[in-house]
Amino acid sequence: MRIYQLFLCFFLVSALGQFHGFADTPIQGTITGITAHRGNSSDFPENTIPAFESAISLGVDWAELDVHKTKDGLLVVIHDANTAKVGDKNMTIAQHTYEELKSVDVAHQFRQKYDLALAKCPIQTIPLLEEVLALFAKGGNTKISIQPKMDCVKEAIELVKKYNMTNKVGFNDGNLAYMAMVKKLAPEIPVFWDRPHNTDIDADIKIAKTHKFEAMVINQQGVTADKVRKVKAAGMEVGAWTVNETAAMKKLLALGVQRIYTDEPQKLMILQKDRETVFCEGRYKQHLQGFCVDKDGNIYWSWTDRLVKTDAQGKILASVAAPSHQGDLCVANGKVYVAVNLGRFNEAKPLADSWVFEFDMRDLREIRRIPVPELVYGAGGMAYRNGKFYIVGGLPVGFPDNTVYEYDSQFKFQKKHALNSGFSLMGIQTIAFVNNSWWFGCYGKPEETLQCDENFKLIGRYPMSTSIGIDSAKPGYLLTGNNKRSAMVGHLGYLQQQKISGK
Repeated sequence: MRIYQLFLCFFLVSALGQFHGFADTPIQGTITGITAHRGNSSDFPENTIPAFESAISLGVDWAELDVHKTKDGLLVVIHDANTAKVGDKNMTIAQHTYEELKSVDVAHQFRQKYDLALAKCPIQTIPLLEEVLALFAKGGNTKISIQPKMDCVKEAIELVKKYNMTNKVGFNDGNLAYMAMVKKLAPEIPVFWDRPHNTDIDADIKIAKTHKFEAMVINQQGVTADKVRKVKAAGMEVGAWTVNETAAMKKLLALGVQRIYTDEPQKLMILQKDRETVFCEGRYKQHLQGFCVDKDGNIYWSWTDRLVKTDAQGKILASVAAPSHQGDLCVANGKVYVAVNLGRFNEAKPLADSWVFEFDMRDLREIRRIPVPELVYGAGGMAYRNGKFYIVGGLPVGFPDNTVYEYDSQFKFQKKHALNSGFSLMGIQTIAFVNNSWWFGCYGKPEETLQCDENFKLIGRYPMSTSIGIDSAKPGYLLTGNNKRSAMVGHLGYLQQQKISGK
């Protein structure tokens, strides 16, 4: 079964029958209600200034934060009543002054979780709500959703008005008294009332309408098509919290949920434009170099220093460390083959050390290492077709054309194929035989994809980014790899379909 067929089956199931077909163009009526939960907390320590700066930079609609009151009456931004979960010491917020609380490094647990150096993830102190309001007041369109974790609504609204932020702030929580207080003190500020998964939606709607709340945000496990319909029919927005899994995001988008709280705002932004996207579970220190798909729909992801096997939805099935620098890969006869360069790439004086590493498809156990010394400028991309392996690689500056190296099933060198492609930056990174054509992904500005016939005669050039992997998709499309770098926690890899359009 082709990967796009697996995609379609998965999406139909995950949408509970509500979503049909592929999204060839950006989805019409795409929601804009992305709320970065505690800031962009997948990439930065939660509820810190860097997390909020990142949310603003991403351009999400909302950033959610939590508020407690210190012993000396200041409002600080932190989720729990103490610092144990995030900090390097445990201090109860209400029992300490702000000056005392500033001694806690609230980036400590995040740094340990991702094994980050202090230079990569600097010390962070608990921010004042006033600091965060001032940050969002500077510019950008991102608004703040404030969740009071104790009786401090009055003080929070006073700060909001001090910074003239009533048009850029909302409040969310499940505490009815707190949310009613918001509407009493500042009717113009929207309220997003949090509800549990097993809420009585009919009773809640009556209460929300009485208090003139603007939205109801339901625990994601309790969101149904019926609840979505009823909340919308009552003239309110419907939201869900806290949603980090790709499948859940797709389901909620398909149901028409308008406000989604997530620790993974970048994932949700990508899915809004293309619900077919498949993410590789996890974040990786080095970037994605290639991917391939087996006949069962399992996906093999070649990171620079790690090989990962996932199911068709991106859930990890196996993962092994690998020597750097891994390149593209292919599957054949129950094995995974990865192009690897242990030397220097793209040097006119050949300094490459080119290999193919062979792994078992089931558990990614390394079987053997096969030298391919013909790749004198480095092994980059590789593919398998009709019992033959084809490998491409580096190209030093000034060299006129790329070359494909052909090997038999035992990796005995057969011959070279000249592409007559002209120079491409760092040669060719990826290769695949799709829809009766060879496709080659090249770096460059802009990046370029080359199309050749089965005899390697150049027949097309496309302004497409396929240098992180190519595989088959539905007719007229290529399945391509993508890599998004996080400032702190590493790289996010994902697959999308790209429509072939030449120039």
